[in-house]
Amino acid sequence: MVTREQKESRLAELKAGLLTVEGTPTEVYSRIVGYYRSVRNWNAGKREEFGKRSEYAFPSSLRGERTAASYMLFSRAACPNCPPVKDYLSSSGMSGVIVDVDTDEGLELARRYEVLSTPTAIMLGPDGDQVSRAYSRAQLEAIARPALKAAFDASSPAPAESSRDAYRGASREAVTA
Repeated sequence: MVTREQKESRLAELKAGLLTVEGTPTEVYSRIVGYYRSVRNWNAGKREEFGKRSEYAFPSSLRGERTAASYMLFSRAACPNCPPVKDYLSSSGMSGVIVDVDTDEGLELARRYEVLSTPTAIMLGPDGDQVSRAYSRAQLEAIARPALKAAFDASSPAPAESSRDAYRGASREAVTA
């Protein structure tokens, strides 16, 4: 039988070994002038350029993304992952419907929307068209956050004009008059 001191000494050895772990070198390929090539073989100027590259992301308005206005959640009684998704959606304040796929009507609706697993949350836009789908609470949080922010911004009153902004507006009017 191994004693506690032996276990602790072995654990200390393993922790010390973790501090000196080095991975294997990774070969990175990227496009250069129309073809892929190992970055290691690039000249110094191209390697520096590669280090300064940044990925361009289109603004959401240009990507055609729409925010969700409501949801349709497909779930079943025996689903272990459905309660966290239900809880999140019920606390989100978004309107929606929960479809039980254990019923005949729910199963038919799931077939119509091509739902293959539960939980599946179909996010619907203001026009009722599908905007996106989520299969877990983490995915749902990433999708619903912009919609909830948009709903909050729409319900919040517009900020009052500050005295400095009012002064700037007045001084502009005085200059143009």
